[in-house]
Order: sequence, then structure tokens, then C-alpha cells
Amino acid sequence: MPSLLKIFLRSGPCWDSPAFLRFYLAALRNPPARLLLLALRVKFSPQVLENIRRSGLPAEEKGRLFSGAMNLFRAGGAYKTTAPFRSPLTDSAMLGKVPPGGLLAETGASDGSSSLGLLEAARGAEVMLTDLQASFPYRDTALGRVFYNTDGRYTALKTLCLYLCSGGASSPAAADGEISLLNPLVEEKFPAARLLPLDIFSGELERKADALKCANVLNLEYFTAGEIKRALQNLRRSLKEGGWLFICHNNARYKDGEAWVALQRSGEKMRLKEEANGHELLPLLRSTDFSDLTG
Repeated sequence: MPSLLKIFLRSGPCWDSPAFLRFYLAALRNPPARLLLLALRVKFSPQVLENIRRSGLPAEEKGRLFSGAMNLFRAGGAYKTTAPFRSPLTDSAMLGKVPPGGLLAETGASDGSSSLGLLEAARGAEVMLTDLQASFPYRDTALGRVFYNTDGRYTALKTLCLYLCSGGASSPAAADGEISLLNPLVEEKFPAARLLPLDIFSGELERKADALKCANVLNLEYFTAGEIKRALQNLRRSLKEGGWLFICHNNARYKDGEAWVALQRSGEKMRLKEEANGHELLPLLRSTDFSDLTG
């Protein structure tokens, strides 16, 4: 059960208006205004995402606001950071491994906007977008709308102009509906695109892929070495024999702001085959702790 202090810090005044969100995101770039907003504990509920989708704004503006709002939410222990055309080096390398008509899947796709470059360059390959949190289920009650994570670990009530977040572990009854986390710009440009739920530690794709992309998820800021190994062992199940797993990381410390490693499935192994710009996981993947998987 979360402490009262945690509930207090997670809760606050809430206005799910696209116009107020635009002001809020701009204010975050101004240090004094940022401090004031944080002190006031201003919040947004997932309803702001649906309000953006239903607004009459141009598609590009919808996409920018939606991604800005997504960066305010968590999926498990990680924030849902996203930005369009984020990993061009990885996309280019990965597309060279996928045969015409093959299946390429991205895990941790957030709202899908970071996959726009991949979707545009797919050249006949099928692209499947997945994330731990693909939607926010909700129930409507007399007090307001209650939102849940798909894993049931996050509970929040939006009532009038208040956002009350318990962060509890209660699972919903049958949901009254859900708010999709697929960016409206992706929906407009690629009407067939879908965002599906996938847990990298336990989930499996509905069919095996020729290549998997895991962008800005598997890194040492979010996970321990043991957790990363467990994720690799599980993701292997979603690859065809000979299929490729690309793990990329966007960070200013890398040349061109991006580094990636490519592992190829060989039976029960995930063999390290290629890399670019010195990804932080390289020493780990080459260590004796990983030799039973990558050796």
C-alpha cells in the first residue's frame, strides 16, 4: 500500500485541456515556471490523450502534443519517453536484415511516433508496434473516471479538476473502455498501424518476427544486468531462427547520438554479431555472466 506522502505527491490539480497542456509543456522549459508547476503538483490524466485525439487541431500539432503528454506517464518503472524519427541508424541497419514481406516488430514503442521513420522506410515489410502499456483501461463511477495500467499496478481517479493517484495494485473489473496510446499522427499516416501490449520479460508476439527492435528500453538506468539477461532470453522466443534483435540507445555521449547492438538467434543462443558506436551493453553482452546466452 503506497504511503500517504506518495499519494499526495502523485496527486494534484488537473486540467486535461490540450491548450493548457501546450502552456504546461512550454513552461517546463522555463526554470522558474517549472519549479512553480512542480510545487503546485499540476497533473494530467490519461484523458488528455483522448482530448487531443478528438480535437480539431492539425495532425502534426496533435502528434506533438500527444508525444509531449506521453512523456508525463510511466509504464512499469520507466517513463514513456518518445520522439519522432529517433533511431535512424538502427532503422537503416535493421531494414537490411528483413526480407520483402517479412515481419519487423518494435518493443517499447511508446506512442509509436518514434517508429515513424521505420514505418515510412519499411519497403513492403510488415511493422508491428508493441509496448508494455498500449492503452489505459478505465471505469466510469459516480465519483469520476478511474484509470488503470494494463497490469493493474496503477490506479488513479480523475474527478472534476482533481487527479487522485493511489498507485495501488488493484485490478479493474471489466473496463468500460480504454484510451489508446497510439499517436494520432501515426494513425493518420498509417491507418493500418496498431499498438499491441507486450511485456519484454514474459510476453511473446502472436507470430515470430524476422527482426525485433528494442529502443531506449534495455539500458542500465532502468534495469539490472540480471533483468536485461532475462529480457533477452524472453525476446528470443519471439524471433524466427536466424532472426535479429536490435537494441539501441539514444544518448548525447554516443557519436551521432545513437548506438546499437545486433544479436542473431541461433537455437537457444543470441549471438552478438554487429554493433555501432559503443553501446553501453557491449561489455555486459561479452562478459562471462552472459556467455551461456551470447557465447
